[in-house]
Amino acid sequence: MATAVAGAAFAPGRASSVAAGRGPGDAQIRAEAIRTLYAQMHNTAFASVIITIYMIGASWAFTPSRIILAWAAVQTTSLGLREVLIFAFRRRAPGDSELERWAAFYVAHQVLVGLVWGSTIFLFAHPEQPITVALTLCCLYSIAAGAVPAQSYTPASLYAVVGVLFALVAIRLISTGDFDYILIGAASALYGLTMIGFCRVQHRTLEDGFRIRFENAALVEALTVQKAEAEDARHKAELANLAKSQFLAAASHDLRQPLYALSLFSASLGELKLDEEGRAVVGRIQDSIAVMDSLFDGLLDISKLEAGVVRPQLFDVSVDALFDRLSQVFHPIAVDRGLDLRFRSDGEWVLSDAILVEQVLSNLVSNAMRCTSEGGVLVAARGRGAEVWLEVWDTGIGIEEADRQRIFEEFIQLGNPERDRRKGLGLGLSIARRAAALIEGQIELASRPGIGSRFRLIQPRTAPPAAERSGVSSRRSDHVLGAAEPMALPVMVVDDDGDVRAALSDLLSRWGVDFRAFAGTEEALSSLDDRRYGLILSDYRLAGTMNGLELLSAIASRHPVPRPRMVLITGDFDAGLIGAADAQQVELFHKPLKPEVLRELVGAG
Repeated sequence: MATAVAGAAFAPGRASSVAAGRGPGDAQIRAEAIRTLYAQMHNTAFASVIITIYMIGASWAFTPSRIILAWAAVQTTSLGLREVLIFAFRRRAPGDSELERWAAFYVAHQVLVGLVWGSTIFLFAHPEQPITVALTLCCLYSIAAGAVPAQSYTPASLYAVVGVLFALVAIRLISTGDFDYILIGAASALYGLTMIGFCRVQHRTLEDGFRIRFENAALVEALTVQKAEAEDARHKAELANLAKSQFLAAASHDLRQPLYALSLFSASLGELKLDEEGRAVVGRIQDSIAVMDSLFDGLLDISKLEAGVVRPQLFDVSVDALFDRLSQVFHPIAVDRGLDLRFRSDGEWVLSDAILVEQVLSNLVSNAMRCTSEGGVLVAARGRGAEVWLEVWDTGIGIEEADRQRIFEEFIQLGNPERDRRKGLGLGLSIARRAAALIEGQIELASRPGIGSRFRLIQPRTAPPAAERSGVSSRRSDHVLGAAEPMALPVMVVDDDGDVRAALSDLLSRWGVDFRAFAGTEEALSSLDDRRYGLILSDYRLAGTMNGLELLSAIASRHPVPRPRMVLITGDFDAGLIGAADAQQVELFHKPLKPEVLRELVGAG
């Protein structure tokens, strides 16, 4: 997304100096970063509104309404000032010499944002009611984490908002004099420093991206001069785009860490002895985390498909079995919405990748149900000679001719003007189109506005195999767990992220699980000298020279027989990693690991 926005802001005139042989300077890259910052500011407005609504809802039962409404008025004013700033910038269209002044305006506004959000720890967090402190901190941590990608173009703006916010948090909690709150205040300050560190890393990556794009633009401009230079430029542009996608796919571990920790902390919160109202609030928090997880999965699906880490593997796939799985997922949703959802097939089989074809149809069915308020959705398989037409029909709003190509672009939602997060980010059809291309399929669309739409995916027809199989390959990396016995031996937890390790430790303690938690590989291996384990839970990316898979291999070679159950937890989707884990008989789970799955793994009742 950042590449597209920045590309729009890039003007051919600014490439002339590069084409003439002068590389992009720091001032040029800085100017582009500031322009991109203002170009994407609208993208974060929706998240700010959602978190504001969450804060108001979470505090309503504990804080006088007049205080909440007064704070909401100030927050609305702050959001309004940002819109004024965006409007003034676009109207002014400042030159490079003026951009630093506009960056200073934005930093000043972020100081105000930090003060407004930081004030909530004084207004809505009541130390005598720990639930209010937890709810407020959840919100503030989300603000800080969400600020990292938005502010990475100008890190000074992140320093302003995070510095002010967590300074107020530390002052408030330390001033209580309560040791637990003092500890939380110190941890919150460290969390703010961690977000600043992430911002600095991402800022350097963005600078490199701008520099590469300027250089590639210069090479593309040389197309009119020499054909060989043009080919080289196109190749470098493709590599730059691939590098961006591979970065997102590889960075999924770091991006998932805060969400993973938040999921575990919310589970710990649910284990507390809360009243009915408190449990309801925790339930809403967990519902919001589930929505965040779903939206994040969509973004990572895009990056994985772009980065080329998904390799199709063709099998004979039973359409009946495929439709059965889709029905199990979507039928309860259809009943809840009052829609008629039907599946129709005649025992057809197709030659395809079972996971990718299911992903395509799942996104098409999900899109059809979001766009249909009355009537229903029909999913049908029609054999046509050597082909099978997999079709999704709906009686929804239909699609205008002018929008029929645009809907397959990222972040396009025709039926969601209010930007309801529960309706997704507008990535489903884009993911479906990319996944269809991997299985050499093309999504065809026919629609009549006000009547409905029909999406069609064509796949090669094949005869049913002698021994029918469902077509779901063993490539699925997230295992389906059965009931687990309580652990007779302790559990080893290895994770170098302090927040995740603390969250896991807190949750396992509340479940009464005997465990040992380690930050590094050396201390984990040293513990084998005098202790045996029944289960090893290790993160994949660890500090030092050894990753999680290598650590599990070392433990297996040193641990007395019987070997403990080995579980690797990762945010990476690399096919090589999945294969290597399978070869070592290591179970692999993707982040965020849901608390209920963790409970089954450790055998907690």
